Amino acid sequence: MELESLRQVWHTIEIPSLPGQDALQLLSLVKKRSLSPVARMKRNIVKELILVIAVYTPGILYYVFEFDGKLSEISWLLFFLLLLFAGYFYKKYTLLKGMQCISCQVRSNMERQVHALKRYIRFYTVAGTAMIPLILVSAFLIIRWKLPPTPGAALYYKMGGLPWWQSSITWLLALIPATIVAYYINVWYVNKLYGRHIRKLEEMLQELLD
Repeated sequence: MELESLRQVWHTIEIPSLPGQDALQLLSLVKKRSLSPVARMKRNIVKELILVIAVYTPGILYYVFEFDGKLSEISWLLFFLLLLFAGYFYKKYTLLKGMQCISCQVRSNMERQVHALKRYIRFYTVAGTAMIPLILVSAFLIIRWKLPPTPGAALYYKMGGLPWWQSSITWLLALIPATIVAYYINVWYVNKLYGRHIRKLEEMLQELLD
């Protein structure tokens, strides 16, 4: 019954603004059908931001105070990436918050917001994967520049004294399978946090348009 009522409103009203009582009734219906996945995604964004801060902050502080400050450029690199994450999370959070706006034009606005959210998620998947080789290669080049006497992979610690572990080419080549694995992990991770909720929203929109 609730879905039928919402479908009727959806097809008959393009909502620039609604009278108080109508707006409250529609808000109640939309909350029951769509607010749950949106709210979950908003909570996931907050959790991700806290996790990113918790992971990046020790690395930033480490390269600020260790090595006599010679590798502070790595700290600035990590801090810059942290700011990018924060900006991205803010944009996505704002988009999700806009999905809960009942005074907006529901039919056109909701579809546009879902498409925008999907673009954000695709970008997040690709950028999150590309970030791994970017950070490692950048850190490698900074270390070689600032600490030139340190040879090859000794920068990442020698393992068992094996010569091939000391080759910078070995470490750079290892980024290829590591990046591929990271991509599939990232796809699973993003789908778990956002993908299934987006599909719920799309199913709801499709039901309303039928």
